Amino acid sequence: MHTARRKSHTARFGVLAGFSFAYALATFIFAWPRSSPSEGAQLPRAAQYTLKLNRDISPAAAGAIVAESDGLFTRAGLRMHVVAGSGDGDAIAAVAADEHTIGVASMAGFLKARSEGVAIVAFAGCSAASPVEFFALPDTKLMLPSDLEGKRIGYIRGPELSAVFYEFVSKNSLAQSKLLPVKSDEPLQDLLERKIDVILGHLDIEGLELARRNIEYKTLSPASYGVHAAGAVYFVQEQALGDRRNLEKFVIAAAQGWNAAYANYDRTIPIIANSIDAPLSRSLIARLMDAQRVYLRPYGTRFGELDERRIRTLQTQLLQRRILQESVDLTRAVNYDVLKAAYRSEARSE
Repeated sequence: MHTARRKSHTARFGVLAGFSFAYALATFIFAWPRSSPSEGAQLPRAAQYTLKLNRDISPAAAGAIVAESDGLFTRAGLRMHVVAGSGDGDAIAAVAADEHTIGVASMAGFLKARSEGVAIVAFAGCSAASPVEFFALPDTKLMLPSDLEGKRIGYIRGPELSAVFYEFVSKNSLAQSKLLPVKSDEPLQDLLERKIDVILGHLDIEGLELARRNIEYKTLSPASYGVHAAGAVYFVQEQALGDRRNLEKFVIAAAQGWNAAYANYDRTIPIIANSIDAPLSRSLIARLMDAQRVYLRPYGTRFGELDERRIRTLQTQLLQRRILQESVDLTRAVNYDVLKAAYRSEARSE
């Protein structure tokens, strides 16, 4: 039987950091080589793009931050500007309005928008899995899935967390009549004010904010109990596929950015610290970087990979919960050719 362990924010990041360090030594470092063009090489004319996030600029965007700072996008012929967002809907609206915007959104949010007729296409994975966790304050019992019964469980409205919550309930045979889900606009604040007992959120959002405030907490991981939520995706307008080569360059440069971000913390942590929205200590940034490794690239995956089976499973769950009113034609909504071309390009350059 798996159990979720009680931990302070320091222990939480420390455990994941140790676990992630083993990944880093064995498998995690991305397959793309670092680029170092010869001095005096003529750079291609840069195509201008905006990378619109679905949240604040944080260490979760370290790959793009370092790629921009190191000139990796420019060397690839792109001029990339990273912009903060306020949720999936904000990123989706920005992409729908501009052919030269690349968005980041949860797979669930992307599928919902696509099912509602928004002409967007996912072309790469931003992370392999979503860092979703249940969070509680130290005096709340949260060891096993059954501990959620009888508790007020808050989460932000939207398809991603709703899908995770109900899949968790189903896989662990919890009695829905004993659960008290609460959709909240400010679940973290509600938790601190004791209006709810547990929140379902993200390690890099709610977990980060708790750590930033030096508030102790404990977690229960859905991944430890059979729920592996699909990660966020990069997506564009359908029309943007006409410049597919630029999207391939984006994937390659972003991967190189993640390589560089993890290669030398002494160099990259200050770059990240100066680029993010909320002020964070360098030690906290380093802990978060270590903690998020397992979600970015689990064993055996390459940067940007899209798991077709997981996407189809998620769509089925969203249809069953009536979050989607009709199914999405995934052959049109998800484009795998950009990744394949990027992989081939990098294989030739090795």
